[in-house]
Amino acid sequence: MKRKLLGMVLMALAIVTSCKNDNDDQDINIIRFNDGEFTLYRGYSHKYSDALETGATPFVINLLGEGVSYSTDAGKFTGTGSLVTGYFYSENIAEVKNGLYTIDIFSQKEIYTADSCKIYYNYDFAQDTGKIYTIKAGTFDVVNLGRLMSYKIDIQTADFIHFTGEFRGTVDPL
Repeated sequence: MKRKLLGMVLMALAIVTSCKNDNDDQDINIIRFNDGEFTLYRGYSHKYSDALETGATPFVINLLGEGVSYSTDAGKFTGTGSLVTGYFYSENIAEVKNGLYTIDIFSQKEIYTADSCKIYYNYDFAQDTGKIYTIKAGTFDVVNLGRLMSYKIDIQTADFIHFTGEFRGTVDPL
Protein backbone atom coordinates (compact mmCIF):
# COMPACT_ATOMS: atom_id res chain seq x y z
CA MET A 1 0.00 0.00 0.00
CA LYS A 2 2.81 2.41 0.92
CA ARG A 3 4.58 1.66 -2.38
CA LYS A 4 1.40 2.31 -4.36
CA LEU A 5 0.78 5.59 -2.50
CA LEU A 6 4.41 6.66 -2.96
CA GLY A 7 4.20 5.79 -6.66
CA MET A 8 1.04 7.88 -7.06
CA VAL A 9 2.63 10.83 -5.24
CA LEU A 10 5.75 10.65 -7.42
CA MET A 11 3.64 10.40 -10.58
CA ALA A 12 1.56 13.42 -9.57
CA LEU A 13 4.71 15.37 -8.75
CA ALA A 14 6.21 14.48 -12.13
CA ILE A 15 3.06 15.62 -13.93
CA VAL A 16 2.90 18.90 -12.02
CA THR A 17 6.57 19.76 -12.53
CA SER A 18 6.64 18.76 -16.19
CA CYS A 19 3.57 20.72 -17.27
CA LYS A 20 4.36 24.00 -18.91
CA ASN A 21 2.57 27.00 -17.53
CA ASP A 22 0.61 28.70 -20.30
CA ASN A 23 1.71 32.05 -18.87
CA ASP A 24 5.44 31.29 -19.25
CA ASP A 25 5.73 32.87 -22.73
CA GLN A 26 3.03 35.49 -22.30
CA ASP A 27 5.42 37.90 -20.56
CA ILE A 28 8.08 37.74 -23.27
CA ASN A 29 8.48 41.11 -25.04
CA ILE A 30 6.32 42.96 -22.50
CA ILE A 31 8.07 45.70 -20.55
CA ARG A 32 6.28 46.76 -17.38
CA PHE A 33 6.83 49.87 -15.32
CA ASN A 34 5.15 52.00 -12.65
CA ASP A 35 2.83 53.78 -15.08
CA GLY A 36 2.01 50.98 -17.53
CA GLU A 37 3.49 48.55 -20.01
CA PHE A 38 4.43 48.24 -23.67
CA THR A 39 5.31 45.46 -26.08
CA LEU A 40 8.58 45.16 -28.00
CA TYR A 41 8.72 43.33 -31.31
CA ARG A 42 12.05 43.95 -33.05
CA GLY A 43 15.61 45.10 -32.47
CA TYR A 44 18.30 46.89 -34.42
CA SER A 45 21.98 47.36 -33.64
CA HIS A 46 24.90 49.15 -35.16
CA LYS A 47 28.53 49.45 -34.27
CA TYR A 48 29.06 53.05 -33.24
CA SER A 49 32.86 53.09 -33.51
CA ASP A 50 35.98 50.96 -33.31
CA ALA A 51 37.26 49.75 -29.95
CA LEU A 52 37.92 52.49 -27.41
CA GLU A 53 40.94 52.89 -25.12
CA THR A 54 39.02 50.88 -22.50
CA GLY A 55 39.04 47.89 -24.88
CA ALA A 56 35.25 48.10 -25.29
CA THR A 57 33.51 48.44 -28.63
CA PRO A 58 30.35 50.61 -28.50
CA PHE A 59 27.15 49.41 -30.14
CA VAL A 60 23.86 51.27 -30.28
CA ILE A 61 20.94 48.95 -29.51
CA ASN A 62 17.36 49.91 -30.35
CA LEU A 63 14.48 47.71 -29.24
CA LEU A 64 11.30 48.81 -31.01
CA GLY A 65 7.83 48.74 -29.56
CA GLU A 66 4.61 48.23 -31.48
CA GLY A 67 3.82 51.24 -33.66
CA VAL A 68 7.47 52.19 -34.21
CA SER A 69 9.50 51.30 -37.28
CA TYR A 70 12.84 52.29 -38.71
CA SER A 71 13.00 53.95 -42.11
CA THR A 72 16.26 52.97 -43.79
CA ASP A 73 15.63 55.57 -46.52
CA ALA A 74 15.26 58.43 -44.04
CA GLY A 75 17.63 56.96 -41.43
CA LYS A 76 15.22 57.57 -38.56
CA PHE A 77 12.43 56.10 -36.47
CA THR A 78 8.84 56.65 -37.53
CA GLY A 79 5.41 56.07 -36.04
CA THR A 80 4.07 56.36 -32.52
CA GLY A 81 4.96 53.89 -29.80
CA SER A 82 7.80 52.89 -27.51
CA LEU A 83 11.54 52.43 -27.97
CA VAL A 84 14.34 51.25 -25.68
CA THR A 85 17.74 52.57 -26.75
CA GLY A 86 21.28 52.76 -25.41
CA TYR A 87 24.99 52.29 -25.98
CA PHE A 88 26.35 48.86 -25.03
CA TYR A 89 30.10 48.39 -24.59
CA SER A 90 31.11 44.89 -25.70
CA GLU A 91 34.42 43.08 -25.44
CA ASN A 92 33.75 41.78 -28.95
CA ILE A 93 34.42 44.01 -31.97
CA ALA A 94 31.72 42.28 -34.08
CA GLU A 95 28.67 42.13 -31.80
CA VAL A 96 27.20 42.73 -28.38
CA LYS A 97 28.53 39.70 -26.57
CA ASN A 98 26.57 37.66 -24.02
CA GLY A 99 26.78 39.13 -20.53
CA LEU A 100 25.32 41.32 -17.84
CA TYR A 101 25.57 44.98 -18.91
CA THR A 102 25.34 47.43 -16.02
CA ILE A 103 24.21 51.03 -16.45
CA ASP A 104 27.29 53.26 -16.18
CA ILE A 105 26.11 56.68 -14.98
CA PHE A 106 29.66 58.03 -15.18
CA SER A 107 30.09 57.03 -18.86
CA GLN A 108 33.40 55.27 -18.24
CA LYS A 109 32.70 53.08 -21.29
CA GLU A 110 34.08 49.92 -19.70
CA ILE A 111 33.39 46.44 -21.08
CA TYR A 112 29.94 45.12 -20.05
CA THR A 113 28.49 48.54 -19.31
CA ALA A 114 25.73 50.54 -20.97
CA ASP A 115 25.04 54.27 -21.00
CA SER A 116 22.90 56.93 -22.65
CA CYS A 117 19.92 54.61 -22.15
CA LYS A 118 16.48 56.05 -22.73
CA ILE A 119 12.96 54.78 -23.07
CA TYR A 120 10.55 56.56 -25.36
CA TYR A 121 6.98 55.84 -24.28
CA ASN A 122 3.92 56.62 -26.42
CA TYR A 123 6.28 58.75 -28.43
CA ASP A 124 5.29 60.30 -31.77
CA PHE A 125 8.56 60.42 -33.70
CA ALA A 126 7.16 62.77 -36.38
CA GLN A 127 5.95 65.33 -33.84
CA ASP A 128 8.67 64.73 -31.18
CA THR A 129 6.00 64.38 -28.50
CA GLY A 130 5.55 61.80 -25.80
CA LYS A 131 7.41 60.73 -22.69
CA ILE A 132 11.19 60.14 -22.56
CA TYR A 133 12.64 58.34 -19.54
CA THR A 134 16.40 58.67 -18.94
CA ILE A 135 17.77 55.52 -17.29
CA LYS A 136 20.16 55.97 -14.36
CA ALA A 137 20.56 52.46 -12.89
CA GLY A 138 20.06 48.77 -13.59
CA THR A 139 21.10 45.99 -15.91
CA PHE A 140 20.52 44.35 -19.27
CA ASP A 141 21.25 40.61 -19.31
CA VAL A 142 22.13 39.80 -22.94
CA VAL A 143 22.01 36.23 -24.27
CA ASN A 144 22.39 35.01 -27.85
CA LEU A 145 19.80 32.29 -28.40
CA GLY A 146 20.93 31.43 -31.92
CA ARG A 147 18.73 33.25 -34.40
CA LEU A 148 17.15 35.28 -31.57
CA MET A 149 18.58 37.53 -28.89
CA SER A 150 17.34 37.94 -25.34
CA TYR A 151 17.62 41.22 -23.45
CA LYS A 152 16.38 40.84 -19.86
CA ILE A 153 15.69 44.37 -18.69
CA ASP A 154 15.81 45.57 -15.07
CA ILE A 155 16.42 49.33 -15.12
CA GLN A 156 15.16 52.53 -13.51
CA THR A 157 15.17 56.31 -13.70
CA ALA A 158 16.54 58.71 -11.08
CA ASP A 159 13.02 59.16 -9.71
CA PHE A 160 12.57 55.38 -9.26
CA ILE A 161 10.43 54.50 -12.25
CA HIS A 162 11.35 50.83 -12.61
CA PHE A 163 11.22 48.99 -15.98
CA THR A 164 11.35 45.19 -16.11
CA GLY A 165 10.78 42.55 -18.73
CA GLU A 166 12.45 40.63 -21.50
CA PHE A 167 12.83 41.26 -25.20
CA ARG A 168 13.31 38.05 -27.16
CA GLY A 169 13.58 38.45 -30.91
CA THR A 170 15.77 39.35 -33.82
CA VAL A 171 18.27 42.21 -33.54
CA ASP A 172 19.24 43.13 -37.07
CA PRO A 173 22.27 45.25 -38.02
CA LEU A 174 21.64 48.72 -39.44
